[in-house]
Amino acid sequence: MCKLSLFLLLAIFGCLVAESLAGVARDADVHRDIIVVKNVRDFVAQHPGLKLQRMVKQPAARATTRSLSVRYTLGARINGDRLVAQGADVFHYQARKDVSLQITYPESGAGSIVTFVELICTQDNNEGNAYVVAGGIGQRFISIVLEAKQTDDFAYQAQYFGSD
Repeated sequence: MCKLSLFLLLAIFGCLVAESLAGVARDADVHRDIIVVKNVRDFVAQHPGLKLQRMVKQPAARATTRSLSVRYTLGARINGDRLVAQGADVFHYQARKDVSLQITYPESGAGSIVTFVELICTQDNNEGNAYVVAGGIGQRFISIVLEAKQTDDFAYQAQYFGSD
């Protein structure tokens, strides 16, 4: 009985921690349409007046003998902010290709006020960019398009920091 109680207590604590880390206000009335951007230049041409914000790209570091790690940042850590969400994914392609991927915080609803975003991309070369296409620093959501050129392996890790 004692082991079962401990297990249930840990499960409840884990749920509370996971919910607090997500930082998402669960308001059913807040909806946002997400548009998948296949080519940033085409997207800009279709939306006159749109101003993309390019994320700061830091020099690539060798991740493995075959791949590089490229770091993109936006904003700055501030007193009292915290990690509110993170995400990651890995892709492998049969042949080298241009990769474009849109990531969004939060996936739905409204999250914490975004203060800092860090993206670490692992790819075959240093060619690529990251652009904010919606939301941003000081807002409760952000949508970013990641681009990598001529790669057959692509992975990313995203960390979003924010405050209430």
